[in-house]
Amino acid sequence: MDAKVSSLHIYPDSDSPGQELDEVEITSSGPEGNRSKKHAVHLVSVDAYVASYPKANVVIDVDTSTLDGMVGRVVRVGECTLTVTQKPSQCAGVYAEVLEPGTVRVNDLLLLGDEG
Repeated sequence: MDAKVSSLHIYPDSDSPGQELDEVEITSSGPEGNRSKKHAVHLVSVDAYVASYPKANVVIDVDTSTLDGMVGRVVRVGECTLTVTQKPSQCAGVYAEVLEPGTVRVNDLLLLGDEG
């Protein structure tokens, strides 16, 4: 599967616009500088991000159905390892918990746990 990070975003305040970054440190509670949320990381496909502008942190250049199919899987993106936990009920994308913190950069590959 060829999937890479298209863009990265943090949302320091719920009422403020997000900030687009070239790289971000993903800590155990989510992207550094992001406001505290119930789910650590919100990933979304490029198509869904452009269409609906959810407050996602990691935009992946992959088909929406492929991303949705990752629920329950372990993924590696950049230096960070995540478990994709669920689809949101009100918006596009998937939520993930952080297994191994690390830096994520634009153009980093997203790998499924059994890909390496």
